[in-house]
Amino acid sequence: MRVLRRTLVLGAAGALMVTLAPAGTAAAHGKDLGREVLGAQDGWAAAEGGTTGGATADPAHVFHVDTWEEFRAALGGDAARGDTTPRIVHVHGVLDAQRRAPDGTVDCASYEVEGFDMADYIAAYDPAVWGTETEPSGPLEDARAASAAVQDAQVRQYVGSNVTIVGVGRDAGIVGAALTVRGSDNVIIRNLHLSDTYDCFTAWDPTDGDAGAWNAAYDNLWLAESTHVWVDHNTFDDGQNPPEALPTVYGQKFEVHDGLLDITNSSDLVTASWNEFRDHDKTNLIGSSNSRVADRGRLRVTFHHNLWEDIGQRAPRVRYGDVHVYNNWYVVSDPAHYAYSWGVGVEAEIVADNNFVQLAPGVDPASFVEDWRGAVLTDAGLDESGTLVSSRSWPRPTSLVDAYNAANDPDIPTTVSWTPTYVERIDPTVAVPVLVKVKAGSGRLR
Repeated sequence: MRVLRRTLVLGAAGALMVTLAPAGTAAAHGKDLGREVLGAQDGWAAAEGGTTGGATADPAHVFHVDTWEEFRAALGGDAARGDTTPRIVHVHGVLDAQRRAPDGTVDCASYEVEGFDMADYIAAYDPAVWGTETEPSGPLEDARAASAAVQDAQVRQYVGSNVTIVGVGRDAGIVGAALTVRGSDNVIIRNLHLSDTYDCFTAWDPTDGDAGAWNAAYDNLWLAESTHVWVDHNTFDDGQNPPEALPTVYGQKFEVHDGLLDITNSSDLVTASWNEFRDHDKTNLIGSSNSRVADRGRLRVTFHHNLWEDIGQRAPRVRYGDVHVYNNWYVVSDPAHYAYSWGVGVEAEIVADNNFVQLAPGVDPASFVEDWRGAVLTDAGLDESGTLVSSRSWPRPTSLVDAYNAANDPDIPTTVSWTPTYVERIDPTVAVPVLVKVKAGSGRLR
């Protein structure tokens, strides 16, 4: 068993034509990012054979795209899920997955089927009318689900196995897409700004929590039933629809986004490195259900050298997985929208090394950790070391798990049953903010 070390905290369509990469272009500009592979010790995705993505793609499966339609075709269109053909897709500029109204907002009306109107939906399922004991049902709910299926067909794109997707230059990104890696192996996604996966048909659930909740369907990037995935040098956010801009309906936030990067359904061997996660509520969920015991022995994930800035929660929130969280920079400047960062769920075992945490005055360090084990209080733990916490000026050593345990009962165990072995290096905690500021996020790779 690892013993807790003191934390230091310093205060669509397959028929579309796609442009092939001109021969020799990458070589003329130096290294070919599309052929780069994960380092041999770089996190959990390096285990059990490593992650190479589309590095072996033949010239016929190397693509340069600058529209959403070309991007989908390059991945295999509707047949992408389950495809194993090695592919490299270079993204130029910003691809927009949504239909847009003339003013640039998402054209939700274009996705609606006959019989659906959100204003009618809100009126019909008002808790004062519908009640709070059962989820919505009936013709309006059926029409909402049918409308959601129309939008899903437009914005969701699956990524097959043996694929590298890489942004070119400083401004490559995808807006409005639900990029989905499901049932795939050996995938690399790098140097992209993934933004604002807006759900026009968010669903009301009066039974969710004490007061009900609006639940959106789309993650910017969702990994499910997939292995060997490297997510590197990307920026994730809500774009033009940040949490503070969303209205309130029935007293609850009218949520139009789900996660930024969620890893669920027995996914395994994932490395998320040098990414930025900004201005979002439910950021990174690992493991989808307390009852999904099939996740035991899987959900092995590494997060290193990432930035979480002004997120609400889940950075990450873990069930079952063995998760290594090191050399990350956490910035909490808005206490009103902050809940917690490290969520310890059922049978989760998290090792947190040398993270730098910046808390606005008034944010209790004890709130940084949350216990989500429910009734299952064994076989979980958070082993924390090397954390630096800064709440005003000079950073100071702080154990965040000790702070949580001092303020709450029962304690979160401070030992875990595994030791990280796939680590290229752990940088000094004091260096983390500068390293992450200079190197993390999209547009950094050349």
